[in-house]
Amino acid sequence: MKKLLSVILLGFLISFASCKPKENNETLWTIAWSPDAKYLATGGDHDELKIFETKTFKLIKTFPVKGVQLSRIKWHPTKNMLAVITQSKTFKAKILHIEEGKWTDLEGLKSGFRALDWNSDGNLLAVSELEDSVSIFSANGAFVSRFKADPKGVAGLDWHPFGDILVTVGTHIGVYTKNGDTLNTFQPRTVETFMLCVEWHPSGDFFAIGDYGDLENAENKLVQFWNSEGKKLNEIHGSLAEYRNIRWNHSGEKLATASDALRIWSKEAKPIAESKSTDDYLWGVDWSPDGKFIVTSSSEGKIAIWNENAKLVRELEE
Repeated sequence: MKKLLSVILLGFLISFASCKPKENNETLWTIAWSPDAKYLATGGDHDELKIFETKTFKLIKTFPVKGVQLSRIKWHPTKNMLAVITQSKTFKAKILHIEEGKWTDLEGLKSGFRALDWNSDGNLLAVSELEDSVSIFSANGAFVSRFKADPKGVAGLDWHPFGDILVTVGTHIGVYTKNGDTLNTFQPRTVETFMLCVEWHPSGDFFAIGDYGDLENAENKLVQFWNSEGKKLNEIHGSLAEYRNIRWNHSGEKLATASDALRIWSKEAKPIAESKSTDDYLWGVDWSPDGKFIVTSSSEGKIAIWNENAKLVRELEE
């Protein structure tokens, strides 16, 4: 019980520490462009998952997700199926079949936290649970395996682009097989921090992580590049807000980070472009499949389309 309470408190901390109080639960925590470029999906504290079509950027479908914080969504790599996770023991995590409007439950899932991802061919889905576990499911929701990963919760995870190994982040970085065998674990800093997101570079040679800053003072928010052997390759400073989502473009030449501003970096961690900083923090971020545009979602519930140089193109109307 003591461990469970500490995780709940930490989840509370990372959800609200950087956000101004909102009267209408406006925050959109996550947004994702479908691989076929037809749809945008987003959700957060609105009690619903929203689907936009991308020819006109009009809202075309909503699906109720009541009374929970919708933390993250991930499209299946080849099908119009969307994996959805919440920080809840009721809705937990599910798979949505967009055209049919049908939900698939994940067999034996005990709770949900913040992290989920499909493997490269889409036959496995990994999700994090509230305490310290990662669970693996097949594409039809059948349970495959479960293993312990981080004692204070897995806030981000990502499958390797070419193999069935996972990198997870929370209070430490872990690299695991799909069966939970530990390949490596290590700490990214000498002070205690909490990492919120991770994504392999498309080459599979290294991954980028984004964090909350040190837990004591919520300062010094970083993006770092690491390889699976635990060697730090690069480090990015300067954000006023934590990094909840980061995304490589398809070629791996550019990394988009969402925080107090949209920032674009090279694979060598050199700055390429940056939007104006704002206290309407940009929490969700994703590239269009062709790499020409970026979409963000914000703490005030705004959805924006940017070009690849971080110039605002349009804001979406619901």
